[in-house]
Amino acid sequence: MRYLYEQTVDGKKTSVYHCSGCDRILKLSRAPPFDARLPASSCVNRGCPLDAPGPISPPRPEALFQRASSIPHFTLGFPPLDSLLRPLSERRLVLFSGDYASTVAELAAFRAQLPVESGGLDSAVVFIDGGNRSDPYLFSSFARQRGVGPRAAMRRVASCRAFTLYQLAELVSERLARAAEDYGARLVIISDVLGTFNEPELDEREARRVLDAVYEGVEELKERSLVIATLPSPNKYDGLVVPWADTTISLSHSRDCVRAERLGRSGLAPDVATFKPSLLLKAARVGVRR
Repeated sequence: MRYLYEQTVDGKKTSVYHCSGCDRILKLSRAPPFDARLPASSCVNRGCPLDAPGPISPPRPEALFQRASSIPHFTLGFPPLDSLLRPLSERRLVLFSGDYASTVAELAAFRAQLPVESGGLDSAVVFIDGGNRSDPYLFSSFARQRGVGPRAAMRRVASCRAFTLYQLAELVSERLARAAEDYGARLVIISDVLGTFNEPELDEREARRVLDAVYEGVEELKERSLVIATLPSPNKYDGLVVPWADTTISLSHSRDCVRAERLGRSGLAPDVATFKPSLLLKAARVGVRR
């Protein structure tokens, strides 16, 4: 429920400690290490409802606290999902599974290009398409909604299609980190990670071996970039990929709505949000909330 992560704004790295109980953050410089003095079991905000009447760490000036939403950070510009995704920052792998996972990937690819003050990363994007899921028309519609020329937006996305699982493994494990560095990409998207894992002669031992190489590449990527991966269709190897993620969001149909569910939060009840599909398709119009 608390997160400690690094955030880069204007080239300066700071440590950010976020409490989901009071939705407040404390920003400190990298030295001295903040996490060495602040236990994850308590919040330094004495007014936090989750920690009262539990242990409270040494008091600090209340003026240090700010609303998390007041600090520029990467968002999808879509509150139902953004509320489940904080923190959305480097050194994390966020996995979207199920219906509309590919839609979210296209939205994230566009949003990353926006200025930091508008909820973007002011960054190019590397996009690996593992299942022929790329949708340039949807991407272009997101760009138009923000008044950005689709061609100009597409030029900031370096995309590559993997036709076999071995091509995917080679791209991710041997080339992707270098490509992200060359393009200055703070966001890397691996769309349909298991899209090529459907060869009839593929056995589980070989699938594990190949996925181990993909995992090592993802871990290297996380040293410098936010990584978003998708599993849009059920696959018998889903259970090998889901444990990689720092955050997993399941997207499914629920009557005439989309049900977004955040999974695997240390045994706590999953968080859930529902929304109309049409609203997600208009998400690019929304700026960062102040």
